[in-house]
Amino acid sequence: MVFYYTIRGGQCLNDHSHITLSSSDIICYVGRDKHENEYLIQYGWPGDIWFHVDGLSSAHVYFRLKNVDTVSSIPLDDLPPDSVYDMMQICKNNSIAGCKLASCKMVYTPHSNLKKTFDMESGAVTYHDTKRCRYQRCDKDRVRVRELEKTKSDDITIDYYQEMKDNERRIIERKKRTRKVQDGMYDPIRDDIDASKIRATRQGDGQSGLDGGLAALEGLSLAPASVDNKDSDAKESMELEPDEPQWAKEEKTRQGEPSEDVRFLRERGHSAPEATAAWDTTRSRIVALRKLYSEGNEVETPSAGVPDNVTEARREEKEVLVAIFGEDDAATFTDMENEDSLDLVLPVTAYEPPGRYEDPPPLLLEVYVDNGIAPLYPNEPPVLALVGGGLPEARLRQLTDRLRAEAMGRAKEEGGEPQIFNLIAFVAEEAENIIEEETAELEVERKKRRDEERAAKAAAAEKRKESSSSNPAGFTSDAERRAYAKDIVAAGNYVKVEDDGKKKTKNSGKKYDTGVSDKSLINDMFS
Repeated sequence: MVFYYTIRGGQCLNDHSHITLSSSDIICYVGRDKHENEYLIQYGWPGDIWFHVDGLSSAHVYFRLKNVDTVSSIPLDDLPPDSVYDMMQICKNNSIAGCKLASCKMVYTPHSNLKKTFDMESGAVTYHDTKRCRYQRCDKDRVRVRELEKTKSDDITIDYYQEMKDNERRIIERKKRTRKVQDGMYDPIRDDIDASKIRATRQGDGQSGLDGGLAALEGLSLAPASVDNKDSDAKESMELEPDEPQWAKEEKTRQGEPSEDVRFLRERGHSAPEATAAWDTTRSRIVALRKLYSEGNEVETPSAGVPDNVTEARREEKEVLVAIFGEDDAATFTDMENEDSLDLVLPVTAYEPPGRYEDPPPLLLEVYVDNGIAPLYPNEPPVLALVGGGLPEARLRQLTDRLRAEAMGRAKEEGGEPQIFNLIAFVAEEAENIIEEETAELEVERKKRRDEERAAKAAAAEKRKESSSSNPAGFTSDAERRAYAKDIVAAGNYVKVEDDGKKKTKNSGKKYDTGVSDKSLINDMFS
């Protein structure tokens, strides 16, 4: 059983500043005791935010968005400040030790960052990554606490598992609608969100001719005129962008691979030498993939066969996955007739590639269990592979390694529980982290190249300056100097400087005065 509170909403921050949440958009719920907290930890939603008093015993307080049809999660740093304040007050007030303190330290983090192991007591958790935690001081506010306590509900019994699955289906439906919009179909929800963003940034009374003109131009896409400024950082940054994305270049390179089987392994992030070696020793794509995925460690096949409870767990998980992804064109189930078969390919629908990837293929998660590949799944991790998404081979391998570590950890800590859907959510979150890391590295590389170009230009200018001061005309030999003089004479006019310093002009018309520095050059030709 849980308690519900009504908290304040507000305008989100940073990249989500166009979203304003009301109290009805937010669900704030609290576990009744440490045993109830276990269910909240196990059946939390991907977008939930977990609040707790840092270093002290307290209630587990969760922030959840009610309407996932528009947005399923808000990043930690973008949450409305009033909402965070109320959540911390509720959490502090529901701490035996914390409620007695004038101020205490609070921690909040995404639910997906909570880590639970079997050796922990009920209600105890730790974190997968402390970098994803946020900390704030919370001072006692009796007035606000009394207001919040008035909104507290009675004990409510809920079906955690069913609510989690219903939420997963709603998220999948929203992602399907988003993809249909990208394919040219109309989505009224997305259209309303885009219109709200435009209205939020518009100024005026909505009645003037200017506002009417803006409304008429909303549907137009006007490309800005290019600015020719050689010294601007913007143009330098544009010049440093590759002609085509990295994944497209690598795809062309793989086309030159004579072996389709080696190419299959390379598409999943493995280098050419290791893919070739794995294929040569196994002569089977899936066995080679398992060898690379398990880092060369042999996988033992149970001699006593697969236990009935393992088979039953697979059937239930497959049934749920078919219900969620069955109508998705990107999803593939190897053998739909055999309910015990669990080899499949699922799209990572929450993954959003950056603009620099230029419309890449979808990111897919491949799961291999059948034919002795992972006979004891879900009591052991399956063999997993990632393909597509526009991620370069090195980044795809990096993401696969993190996925493997996550799958092994889940199999060890949550053996027997379904893993595939949670692993899809993990891939989406970790892919976002890898793209952020790649973006930061690219920016460093761009800055380095800009600095090198500027330094080269400055060195060239300094060299020209030094050359000009020591040799005004810039000649490298006497023959070159005389050839230049002949060109001047061929132009028709010249100036000769006599010993008395007076200039005498030959012919009439335009006069070519080569300057004081060329006196000796002209005199050499006509002395």
